[in-house]
Amino acid sequence: MSGPVIHWDLEQNTPAWDAMRAGKWGSSKANVIMGGLETSGLASLVQDVAWGRVFGPIDAGYRNGAMDRGHVMEPESRDWYAFEKKAIVRQAGLVEHATVPHVIWSPDGIVQPRGGIEAKNPLHKAWMEVKRTGKVPSEYRWQSKWAMWVGELDYLDFCCYHPLAGGMIITCEPSPEDAERMQERVYLLETKVAEWVGILTDRKAA
Repeated sequence: MSGPVIHWDLEQNTPAWDAMRAGKWGSSKANVIMGGLETSGLASLVQDVAWGRVFGPIDAGYRNGAMDRGHVMEPESRDWYAFEKKAIVRQAGLVEHATVPHVIWSPDGIVQPRGGIEAKNPLHKAWMEVKRTGKVPSEYRWQSKWAMWVGELDYLDFCCYHPLAGGMIITCEPSPEDAERMQERVYLLETKVAEWVGILTDRKAA
């Protein structure tokens, strides 16, 4: 069986990257995808995915403060991780699941042969909480699981980095049960997306 498709030459945060992500289930939304089925957040995401498949990227290039912080500090986080782990970290624009269509992961780093990085750069209080608990924050747990599922990783290192306090590495391991749950959820949501695509294409043709 073939492995995941890794787009090594695709640069993140570019129009081409936005276009390839449109209409897909990405790791950054994994917490919403795997949450309650009747939430407004999931209903909104289903609409966004359907829209992306018909019309392309939504709000391409949009960034908020947290995204800007992560974008600026991600290279420093990656360098710190590579030094700490004595690892060679490669960058890739996008990873597509080997067998489940429309499922992607935008990696912060890939450690060959089968490792990955999820880099976060929280403000000081959030960093302190990770330091206290030694655990991946709840809002990023499904994101980390999603990355391991899509990338077929043996492990994923959650790298929590602050430029003054330094970094922490929390290693996550994949679970076949989690992978099965994520696949089942995507197949379920695809039926909802198909309904919206039908509505949108009818309107588009009118």
